[in-house]
Amino acid sequence: MLTINWKQIYEIELNETKQWILILYDISGNHYVGIPVYNEEKDNSIFLKSINKYLALDEINDYNRTSIKRCIYIKGKPIKITNKEFDDILLKLKNNLLNYVKDNTNNDTDGISYTKWCKDKLNLINKETNISKLKIGAICWVDLGYNIGNELRKLRPAILWRSSSDKKMWTIIPLTSKRKNDKYYFHYDLEDKKLGTARIENLINISANRIREPYYSKDKIILISENDNDKIVEIIKKYYAFEGKKKNKSNSKVKKNREKVLT
Repeated sequence: MLTINWKQIYEIELNETKQWILILYDISGNHYVGIPVYNEEKDNSIFLKSINKYLALDEINDYNRTSIKRCIYIKGKPIKITNKEFDDILLKLKNNLLNYVKDNTNNDTDGISYTKWCKDKLNLINKETNISKLKIGAICWVDLGYNIGNELRKLRPAILWRSSSDKKMWTIIPLTSKRKNDKYYFHYDLEDKKLGTARIENLINISANRIREPYYSKDKIILISENDNDKIVEIIKKYYAFEGKKKNKSNSKVKKNREKVLT
């Protein structure tokens, strides 16, 4: 298997076109972030003296390992930029991306909301969370941030449903601010009428750092009741494990889809 290292030049092949790229870092074992390398100057490009090539800052991109074909060598050694050049590239990329955000967000509340979320996310990453106080079944305020399209976003209450063994990751069930009292089986109105509706379809895993603070009532942290817990378990079985009234029909669909994939 091809070894892929930061700060080195590789040849990729996309749509039958070959291109040199500089690898900046890896997202995973199969995905990398890089910048195209050119022999001639491009718009918003910088010159690297060590390799006598240009980098197009606007073209930073993600690359799949399967598209990376080989490492580029000169005189038996891989082409590699200097540490100083690497630091300079990262600084210029940061400024370039900040300008991109500035130029591509509107001067309105949505634009400010997104920009503020960038700052808030950095604060959440560096936040120290007292995980010992987090309890299963408690309702807490959770910062879901600025998400895409109709995905749940912003600060909202949620049930702490399950946690990892070290409590650094939590499975949560977001709540609405008001009771929905609708006919969707995957919505559950909590027993306490002052609370909202559990949106089972939006059950997600989050970092404990997204948990802001407990949801209080009369100076006490609110916990869901045993009956709430049992009802939610039944809905989760029906929604995610295809159990309940639609079990046979759902399992049949899943089986047919699997057979299609296998054939």
